[in-house]
Amino acid sequence: MQAVATRKKTSRLELSPIEFEQEIERLQKILEANEKELGRVAAVNLGNKGLGLRTLLDQIYSLAIDAKVKRKMTDDCLHLIEIDAISKRNGTELTESDAAFLSKVEKMHHGLNQRELHICLFIKLNYDTLEIARTIGISARGMESIRYRMHKKLGIGLHDSIKTYLTKLAISD
Repeated sequence: MQAVATRKKTSRLELSPIEFEQEIERLQKILEANEKELGRVAAVNLGNKGLGLRTLLDQIYSLAIDAKVKRKMTDDCLHLIEIDAISKRNGTELTESDAAFLSKVEKMHHGLNQRELHICLFIKLNYDTLEIARTIGISARGMESIRYRMHKKLGIGLHDSIKTYLTKLAISD
């Protein structure tokens, strides 16, 4: 308690190098704990979303309404369930257009694994190689290797841009 009171009285510029390092370590531990908690909460919420959509679908099936209206409602609900499933596979909350893009890439390029599909989405969203590497937890060199292999799997030349290819794919119907 005394250390906290002392810390509040002194500015960051007045901390000794050792105290500064200790403060950095303390803040990093807090950050790690907060990230774990955020991940846990996100996982619970993703699980609840899928369950809620399935419950809604069951309720729609049991309604005594016009068959066309019921079909439209169930189709919309099934579409949301599909987006939720893709989001869970990729570990990211997706928009409807992101999910449609990933479905299109997955159908056209069966050889891509889930991590490569995730990388395709990041590339489409204008992440650079270093940002993608940090996001998925690999080195920049590892990311470059993955991009090299993706050129082959996507069937594009090594001097052609994956970004350009994926952008064209995203806007084509």
